[in-house]
Amino acid sequence: MLSLEGKQILGTRAAHQSQRLEQLVRAQGGALLNFPVLEIQERGISALEKSRLQQLEQYDLAFFISSNAVKFALKLIDGKIERFQNLCCVAVGEATANCLAEQGIRQSLAPQTGFNSEAILELDALQDLSGKRSLIFRGEGGRELLANSLRQRGAQVDYMEVYRRVLPQQDTTAVAAYLLNKQVAAVLIYSGAALQNLLLLFAEEQLIDALLDTPLVVISQRVAKQAKELGFKQIMIAAEASDIAMVEALLNGE
Repeated sequence: MLSLEGKQILGTRAAHQSQRLEQLVRAQGGALLNFPVLEIQERGISALEKSRLQQLEQYDLAFFISSNAVKFALKLIDGKIERFQNLCCVAVGEATANCLAEQGIRQSLAPQTGFNSEAILELDALQDLSGKRSLIFRGEGGRELLANSLRQRGAQVDYMEVYRRVLPQQDTTAVAAYLLNKQVAAVLIYSGAALQNLLLLFAEEQLIDALLDTPLVVISQRVAKQAKELGFKQIMIAAEASDIAMVEALLNGE
């Protein structure tokens, strides 16, 4: 098992999502260099999406792709969580389920293992959706697997894209120096968009070479494939989409 004692790990999550990861890395004797490569912003919704919100109670299922989806959805309905009480709320992952519970939805559906669309689609309650109306709250863009699969099972599916991910303004000087001096033991990446932004922020050839030589921990096989195509040489894949699994993959060198 790899030791993190005295090593610096480059984390790339937004500041408000990095506290747990920092605790886990510190517990192993390492230090987290937190360098967010995605900024989450509220997205203005279309007239069609506004009409969907107005008819919210006519849906049978509400899917929340992330805790950000929960927070921005509630903002759009002025925090009136009771509007979701008669819907079956489905959370992608424990953090999203916890966020719903904090807001008053304590009976949401969520997979026991796995934190992605594939895990959601394994839930017994979602196998036959004939005649059901489903609304997916998510960020702008993203995978179509969930919606397409729900439609194949008989559901009518609509989207509410309530936030967007943008490239943040970052001072790269300090992290660039660490990379060039080989003082970063690993980089932790939580999405394909984050991986793309990382390379945009360190666009100089010398820095890209240093990044590609640095061990990379990713959250899924899909992101691992993307990283391999970009030229990363050592890629470790977490067993599931959680901070604990990311650190365990790094420790185990898997």
